[in-house]
Amino acid sequence: MRKKKCIYIVVVVVFLYYVFGVDDYIHARSYDKEFDYPLSIDIRPLVDEVLAGKKPSLAPINFYPYRFLSNSGKCTLIEKIDLFIIVKSAMNNFERRDAIRQTYGMETFNQGIVMSTMFFVGVDEPKSATQRRLEHEMADFKDIIQVDFQDTYDNNTIKTMMSFRWLYEHCPIADFYFFTDDDMYVSVKNLLEYLKEQTKTKERDPLFYAGYMFHSSPQRFRSSKWRITLEEYPFDRWPPYITAGAYVVSNRAMKVMYAASLFVKNFRFDDIYLGIVAKKANIPMTHCPRIYFYKKSSSVDGYKDVIASHGFHDPEVLMATWRHQHLQSPHTKVG
Repeated sequence: MRKKKCIYIVVVVVFLYYVFGVDDYIHARSYDKEFDYPLSIDIRPLVDEVLAGKKPSLAPINFYPYRFLSNSGKCTLIEKIDLFIIVKSAMNNFERRDAIRQTYGMETFNQGIVMSTMFFVGVDEPKSATQRRLEHEMADFKDIIQVDFQDTYDNNTIKTMMSFRWLYEHCPIADFYFFTDDDMYVSVKNLLEYLKEQTKTKERDPLFYAGYMFHSSPQRFRSSKWRITLEEYPFDRWPPYITAGAYVVSNRAMKVMYAASLFVKNFRFDDIYLGIVAKKANIPMTHCPRIYFYKKSSSVDGYKDVIASHGFHDPEVLMATWRHQHLQSPHTKVG
């Protein structure tokens, strides 16, 4: 009986050891002492070459081989944009996009501010009902960039970096770029006020990257959606990173991050990937506590100072909250 009990205990311990990835935690390398990520060189001279329009002395290792299936001429009609909002959206989230167009994405709402909003989506089946409906939406609004990659969670980095590529190639004229998901509440008024506060003592085009910043470690649990193997990432901690649901970058930061990404190996979590890119390109990060990576649990009155909050899956809730916060006074111009 005692032998069976011992065997049972051993089996349970081995099972838990395996399920919780204990071996991976034990063998993870020290981030502080050993961090390295391909390309394993100082990539800043390569970034400078790209930004100067020169052929880089080393070939890029990370160019995503996808095409833009739609485009927009918005940026060809104006010389300058104060704020460009990039919304990562899923193909079938039609109602969320409509709600955004009626709230924070409304380009004509902000008096004295030149603002533009674009949605980025992937693909599913070429002739699906969703694709046909999306094509009608693109024709009606001309604010959707579709890219020919499969729109799945593990391809979020592709969606993010293809949006950076589109901005770099087609709209490099905005002062600031605000990236967000289609289930976020956003206050453009609060964002503009925050940017004015943050940049008033800095140079005109700072290397600025801000959002809700994390310091955390990889999850090794085998049952986790966010499990990372040692082969994918062998270190015990992530670099500091900003959550991907909402963040803002300056014009120069957008360009440096895109150019740097050409020389940084892809990683499937977009917020972690941008954290790695920022570290290798020496881009400073600013923590913004007014951006919530979770849904701020408060009455709508508690959203007075909120820049962005996650958890607005219901378009009706987004519109109701945004309208409650709507003020008639003109928005603050950055710069």
